[in-house]
Amino acid sequence: SWLNTWSELDRHLWKLRPEHRGQGYTGGLWQYAVHINYFGDVVLFSGWTLLTATWWMGWLPVAMACNFAGPQGAELDAYLRQRYGKDFEDYQSRTSSLIPFVY
Repeated sequence: SWLNTWSELDRHLWKLRPEHRGQGYTGGLWQYAVHINYFGDVVLFSGWTLLTATWWMGWLPVAMACNFAGPQGAELDAYLRQRYGKDFEDYQSRTSSLIPFVY
């Protein structure tokens, strides 16, 4: 999805600069959600569900969102907290986790 690809490319280009070594990226789309790339995946699969017009495929984006908001998100948060410390905790406290402006 555009959200996933653009956010990852933006972060990658930022991290290529030597002065950013060892820092977490909180700009661009990442200012709206800690896991904006995962949100992009949920939006993409929601769109596919709507395009197929099969209600029973709705489980896929719901399962993805639950996983990203639950175990996978928690595991990544723990890693980022360990890697970036207080900087990540400050970022996490002022930024939505998965869904911009909502959660």
